[in-house]
Amino acid sequence: MTENHWIRETARICGDVTVGCTEAAGVLEKALQSADWLKARHGELTELTLGLDSDIAEVTHATREARNLADSAVSKLMTGQETVQLSLASFSELVTLIINLGPHITGFAAAMEQVKRVSQSIDSIARTTNMLALNAAIEAEKAGAAGQTFAVVAAEVKKLAHDTRRAAVEITGTVNSLSHEAAKFVEQIEDGIATSSAAQQQFSSLEELINGVSDVVAQVGDHNRGIAESTAQIHRGLIDSQKVRDAVAKANIEMFAAVGEAHTQIGTLEEQANRMFDNIVHSGLSPRDTEFVERAQKEAEKIAAITEAAIANGLLEVDALFDTMLIPITGSNPPRFTTRLTSWAERHWQPMLEAVKQSNPDEILSVVCTSKEGFLPVHLKEFSRAPTGDIAHDTKYCRNGRVLFEGIDIIAKASEQDYMMAVYRHEGDGRTYKVVRNVYVPLRINGQRWGDLELAYVV
Repeated sequence: MTENHWIRETARICGDVTVGCTEAAGVLEKALQSADWLKARHGELTELTLGLDSDIAEVTHATREARNLADSAVSKLMTGQETVQLSLASFSELVTLIINLGPHITGFAAAMEQVKRVSQSIDSIARTTNMLALNAAIEAEKAGAAGQTFAVVAAEVKKLAHDTRRAAVEITGTVNSLSHEAAKFVEQIEDGIATSSAAQQQFSSLEELINGVSDVVAQVGDHNRGIAESTAQIHRGLIDSQKVRDAVAKANIEMFAAVGEAHTQIGTLEEQANRMFDNIVHSGLSPRDTEFVERAQKEAEKIAAITEAAIANGLLEVDALFDTMLIPITGSNPPRFTTRLTSWAERHWQPMLEAVKQSNPDEILSVVCTSKEGFLPVHLKEFSRAPTGDIAHDTKYCRNGRVLFEGIDIIAKASEQDYMMAVYRHEGDGRTYKVVRNVYVPLRINGQRWGDLELAYVV
């Protein structure tokens, strides 16, 4: 009895070791994936950093150009400011001259008015003189020969009065014209004075604007200098970080190689542990696992019997049973398929599989029929849900129609044993997994190997 206790304990430990190896393999596989992910991210980071460094170099160049342009702009603005100041001074002198010219023109107009009045007085005197000359001529005519000389003088006086009046008329016309032009000139000077004052104010505003722009451009130049210094510091920091990234990349490569080697070794150890576990169960030294083996064999016999009966009664064609033409199910991710066996298996195999699951729901995780190529025509209802488009959900719950053929599955399909034991990582949602024990029982229909009945469980 003591010997049996130690044998059973050894069998249990072997099973636990196999589970541990599988779990370790899963951990290393995740570590390998993480290392691979880090390697890819490091490459992307390097590319981004190089791109950033290139961008910073362009920013530095552009900043240097902007600073040079700012310095040039400040220089030109200062020159423009000096020109405006000189122009403003000259313009101020011109405005002063125009303002001073106004009173002179006004005085000239007043003088022309005075000349006009004098001309009018001359015209009046000429009229009076002409009347006196006419009277003198009349009196001279009355005097006869004695007034002959006086008549000549009277005639000359009349002629002088006539000429004087004509000159006075011409002077008056000229003065009127000059007065009119002087009046217009005075108006233009007044308008010019008003316009000049406004222009003078605009020149002052322009000078202030140029001063403001010069200050802003100078500030831009200062900021550009600051930007140039900052980008230079960033560039130096990127160079230093590149050294760190190179060291990390080297360490990651070494870690990836080490984890890869460890994963390979643990994979080999996992296979050896599975073989040892299979041998122990076959030897009958693990009664607990033997219970699930016997249950799986019993269910495989039932599946074979109902399938053979359907073929015999013409309800299922042999070609449909062994159909390997996989038809993709649209919208499936991960990919799912159907064959001519699918609809029949859903009606007849699925209820039988459900009954096995319900007989021990705490320990039995799943029970399925898988073809030699790893195709699952049906699955338990729990894992045959409608897809939602969420990859995690569909990976975990939409397993009917999947093709699962890797690792221990390949070894089991090639085995001709009455059954094969294994421990493997159940996929779950694609990110997590659960380590389970699994028994593969060959499913033969009329003596021909269709695939296996698999029963996954935990103890």
